[in-house]
Amino acid sequence: MINSTLAYLYKLHNRGIKLGLSNIKNFLAECTNPEKDFKTVHIAGTNGKGSTASITAKILQNSGFTVGLYTSPHLINFNERIRVNGIPITDNEIISFTKKYQQYIDKNSITFFEATTAMAFDYFAKNKVDYAIIETGLGGRLDSTNVVSPIQTIITEIDFDHTRLLGNSVEEITAEKCGIIKPNVTNTTINTKKNIKEVISKFSMENNTDTDYVDKKNIVIKEQKKESLHFKFKDFSYHLPQSGSFQAQNAILAIETIKKILPGLSIDKIQHGLNKWVWPGRMQLMSGNIFYDVAHNSSGVKILCKDLKDIYHKKPIGLVVIKNDKIREEILDLFKHSFEELVISTIPSKDILGKNDIQKNKELNNFKFFENIQDALDYLNNKEYDGPKVVFGSHYIAKYVYNFFDFSFDNGSI
Repeated sequence: MINSTLAYLYKLHNRGIKLGLSNIKNFLAECTNPEKDFKTVHIAGTNGKGSTASITAKILQNSGFTVGLYTSPHLINFNERIRVNGIPITDNEIISFTKKYQQYIDKNSITFFEATTAMAFDYFAKNKVDYAIIETGLGGRLDSTNVVSPIQTIITEIDFDHTRLLGNSVEEITAEKCGIIKPNVTNTTINTKKNIKEVISKFSMENNTDTDYVDKKNIVIKEQKKESLHFKFKDFSYHLPQSGSFQAQNAILAIETIKKILPGLSIDKIQHGLNKWVWPGRMQLMSGNIFYDVAHNSSGVKILCKDLKDIYHKKPIGLVVIKNDKIREEILDLFKHSFEELVISTIPSKDILGKNDIQKNKELNNFKFFENIQDALDYLNNKEYDGPKVVFGSHYIAKYVYNFFDFSFDNGSI
């Protein structure tokens, strides 16, 4: 039954992406407006949204609250998108919600993400969560999640992403992300570059609110190992049980936001929450010296390569499977200069860079290419190299990677 329900939901992808809020507002009214039953922290940005959301949720959960977490996309199972206290929504709940509202969904051309968003809010209301940590799916202003009335908003690092829908300049993209900023609701961001900051400040002023800017210069990485990160921000030191220097800034965004929600929360309580945090697909050690990371744009790949080099003192060997629209000059430059060797592979998907695309792009012709991802993973796994090796790119390859390494990342709770 769950397979047929998911097949129905995935088929809603054929309706495409509808940027606008009238559809979701009407659907939520049909669901008796569950989004009004809990406090929300709303998160937009390009990189680090999921990590920031999950760290925020884990610290609040560890402080005794019931916490909903809504993120996308999923890596293996649809259920991962919607969690309460780290536990994914059950198959029965997915089936029940879909059956109850299928007629409405069909009649009103509800999209996949609109249906998923309403399902998450309905599930959180049923479970009487104290807080829901909500990640935008695309952009911010017209994203289906932008119907909530948050108590705090967060804008993670902004980079070029979904340019076809969000704009061709970083300023246009920033303006779309800033759509989550609400009147008199404090916003926290890591973006301090002048051109981006000017856009965020404009939106803050228009909404009569403050944006707290976290300066990356104040985040100091003290030590990074393949399975841990020790960093300092201002006068406090923190540890994460996962590597990736970018996670330090995600953690600080979460911590600084939580300090505003719970001003009396001790550093010990915060650290205890960090100790219990895990987030798959981000600098995740799969086997020996092989990592998996969903980095898929230039800033994400640049940091990934730097972190691996910092840990191993050698450039990584990379295996990339990536969407066509991510191939920009900046990422091609990283492919050429930041890897000891780079291998490209593909999977059956119209969105993913494939053999024909590579043949048309002379910049990509110099890299080793495996049409079968299994062969590419075999090559990477068997390649003798005492430096780091990393599989990265699209979320779509998660199931191939986890199956290859016989690795289960989600045993029921995160």
